[in-house]
Amino acid sequence: MTQPALNAQSPLQSQIIQMALEMAQKLEETANNATRGSIVDACESFLLDQGRQFLRDALTATLHEQIDRAEKKGALPVPAHAGTPADTRAPGLVTS
Repeated sequence: MTQPALNAQSPLQSQIIQMALEMAQKLEETANNATRGSIVDACESFLLDQGRQFLRDALTATLHEQIDRAEKKGALPVPAHAGTPADTRAPGLVTS
């Protein structure tokens, strides 16, 4: 079986691909080290734990990428709210 080419098109994709490869290696180790008759249970337990962690890490990396991108662009322009004419009018003379 030939290996598919993994061509990451962004640093985020590269990071997630690397994380997936590391998890696949650990899954293979788990399967190879499992006792006979317990391979499915061992792999399932590994994936439930490490799969959730993989998803959390991928989400975290994605959010950090979006934050970095937004910070580079700067804040979105928002309209400035002016006060009402009464709020902006200079105070009148006060007499006692």
